[in-house]
Amino acid sequence: MNTAAQLPHDYRSQMQALALDYLQVHQDEHLCDNEHLAQRAVQHLVLGLDVPVFMAPRLVALALSELRPRWVALPYPAAT
Repeated sequence: MNTAAQLPHDYRSQMQALALDYLQVHQDEHLCDNEHLAQRAVQHLVLGLDVPVFMAPRLVALALSELRPRWVALPYPAAT
């Protein structure tokens, strides 16, 4: 009987997980510009997954808070 009340939360958590997946796949394209990455993720949710416009930025913000930064190991130049 309570399943109808749980559906919106379940929908939001699923869409947030999809936003996180999108951010993880595309984060290497935006090494220092998370704002542009977030805008692209919002567009993906709205245009690709039909997430309501009012909900998409919040989902992406929550997903960004879960995103772990990737560290790039740069080799030291060889001493001559």
